[in-house]
Amino acid sequence: MRNLELAKKLAVLGMIFNAGIISEEEYGVTKNRIMMDYNIVSFLNN
Repeated sequence: MRNLELAKKLAVLGMIFNAGIISEEEYGVTKNRIMMDYNIVSFLNN
């Protein structure tokens, strides 16, 4: 369930960024903050 919450938040953030409401810097900072809240470092699997 937490993965779905994370995906939704990142999707909304992406939509906001693509609409030009926030800058690339704000997008990166916010994305990192959201991922830290969910203890996710990267989407890449090793």
